[in-house]
Amino acid sequence: MSDEIRIAETHVVEEPEARLRLWAIYRGGFERLNQRTPIHHGGFSVAQFEAILQDKDFEKFLVYIADELVGVTLLTNVLEKIPWVNAPYFERRYPEHFAAGKIYYLPAVVIDPKHQDLRRIGAKLLQEALTTLGQDSVLAVDYSETLRQSLPAFVSRGLGITFKEEILDRLVYQIFYYEEPS
Repeated sequence: MSDEIRIAETHVVEEPEARLRLWAIYRGGFERLNQRTPIHHGGFSVAQFEAILQDKDFEKFLVYIADELVGVTLLTNVLEKIPWVNAPYFERRYPEHFAAGKIYYLPAVVIDPKHQDLRRIGAKLLQEALTTLGQDSVLAVDYSETLRQSLPAFVSRGLGITFKEEILDRLVYQIFYYEEPS
């Protein structure tokens, strides 16, 4: 088997078997992380994910090793299509970029867990996707603080350029429970 890494850009994933494979990668890619954080990563249901794979408003970057489909990056500049994104916030905060369709949201960069550490596939996949945006674009992402330490290095490695990072908000998951006094 060849170790050639190939990235294919597409608007629609037509083949049902490819969509099933990507769903398995999507679910498996977040499995270990979901054991470490209260935020449910990989938040799309199977129906939502299936719809996204066929929605032309989402750019898909598929990564293959030889002929094996091993990952995907999803990007969209139609922020209203991400259920948890508040598009009017971005419209107010970055009006010129929003009006020009230059604000992109990255809901997933996911690699089959058995290939995640191999030849920096994730960084190559991210680089391929983000270089198509142009330097005048804004990329919005969300992530768990559990990932915070590694994400900027991952993006920097993937882009190969210096970028400005701005934290827009923080979400805190907290629990309260009663404990009998001793």
